[in-house]
Amino acid sequence: MTELNGVDDIHGFFQFASDSDSDDGLFVAARDRKKDFDVTHINYTPQIDKDAWFDRSKDTSVVEWAAEHNGLDEITFTVQRLYFKQEYTMTIDLCKQMVCAYVARYGKNARIASIREIIDIGARSAMRVDDLESTRYFYDWYLQCGGMNPGYNSFRAHVLAKLSRWEEAIEQHILYLEQRHQDAVVWENIGLALVSLSQKHGVDTKLQEPLLRLALGSYCRAFSIIHGCKNWKPTEAAVRRKHIQTTRLWQNAVSAAQDLSIFVDSSNKNAEDEPTWQKLQAEVTGGQPWLPDLLDLCTISLGKSLVWIASQLADGPSSEGNDADEEKNVAEL
Repeated sequence: MTELNGVDDIHGFFQFASDSDSDDGLFVAARDRKKDFDVTHINYTPQIDKDAWFDRSKDTSVVEWAAEHNGLDEITFTVQRLYFKQEYTMTIDLCKQMVCAYVARYGKNARIASIREIIDIGARSAMRVDDLESTRYFYDWYLQCGGMNPGYNSFRAHVLAKLSRWEEAIEQHILYLEQRHQDAVVWENIGLALVSLSQKHGVDTKLQEPLLRLALGSYCRAFSIIHGCKNWKPTEAAVRRKHIQTTRLWQNAVSAAQDLSIFVDSSNKNAEDEPTWQKLQAEVTGGQPWLPDLLDLCTISLGKSLVWIASQLADGPSSEGNDADEEKNVAEL
């Protein structure tokens, strides 16, 4: 190796040599070269927010707009902007017009999946303002989009729960969990659906207690997933999110336990106490001797769902879902 003018020559390749005491070398760390600028005096509004070029719904019919070369993209963008601006009524109206225009244009050849995002946002807007009629409208169209991914099942479950179609919502939650085993939020939603189902008008009174026990078990499973996750980020936002979710779970579990006449200290200080959760879990395990009688009182589809839930609770947390990717999903909630 030879050295020439501050350059090391090694087998024909050049490496820049730098003085470790110098701060002006070529490879000084980026943080050392960074300059801070005072931006507090800048008063800037993006042009997109000034002229709203994307929104042409006031001067162009949606049918003509959708037929243009970039019409679908512009309408989708307009729908997104209206949704994030919380203009939910306008969003619903534009989404409905777009669905009608798209179907009218393509007829039997219409690929509804092409406007899945518009239907999705329309349904979410309708749920935001408790417009159940519009929610059903968009849900029916969403079914025609089809899907094989967890997001499809998750969205369907969310809409079905809003429509108080609890049995169907539970089915979709299960289809989701069969693909993503370790999702605490979905187990919590199953518990909420079971509680709502037990309170449904006309439900057999003999069903209420078993449903509440399964709901309590679902809450316990959600806690075990959160508590067992090793990938929670130490940031303030992550810690706060974990605390909020655990406290909400605890309050739901206490409510279900009280409905079952199970004594439990309802103080939120127990929200993250593992032994307390284990005691609650013991109330819903042990072979579920009431399960056969329960199945005789419900529909076949609901019965299948309840058997699946009961088997999952009896088996305990699945090691299959403890991989890094699924734990990451929990930690990033």
